[in-house]
Amino acid sequence: MSGTDRFIIHRHNTLHPHYDLRIEIDGILKSWIIPKSLPTVTKEKGIAIQDKDLELSIIYMNGVINDGYGVGDAEIWDSGSYELREKRSSKIIFETKGSKLSGRFVLLLPSWGRLSKKRLWVLFASQSVR
Repeated sequence: MSGTDRFIIHRHNTLHPHYDLRIEIDGILKSWIIPKSLPTVTKEKGIAIQDKDLELSIIYMNGVINDGYGVGDAEIWDSGSYELREKRSSKIIFETKGSKLSGRFVLLLPSWGRLSKKRLWVLFASQSVR
C-alpha cells in the first residue's frame, strides 16, 4: 500500500447511536458498524458488524445515512490516512493516522462471526491508541 489510503469514522446518530468505520481498500470503502465505542486501549475488544461496501465518493459526506443499523444523521468524527499491514479473508491489520485516532487496529473474523446474516468481526487495538 502507498500509505495514501484513507479511513473515515462517522458518528451515526440513530435510535441506537454508533460509529461507522470505513477504510479504503482496492478502490472501495469497506465498512463496519461499531455499536458501542472504538477500542483505544491495548487488547480492548469490541464487535464490528460488516456492512455493505460503499463508493469512494461518499467518504467525506455528512448527512443522513441508512446503514442497516438505523437511519440517522452522520457526522465525520475522524478521518485521515492509514496503512494496511495485513489483509486476509479473516484478518485485517491497519494503522490509522487521524486527528483523533492514531494507532494499530486488528479486525478478526472468528468462525462464529460467519454464521450471522451480517458478518460479526472482533475489533481491537493492538497497541494503545491516542
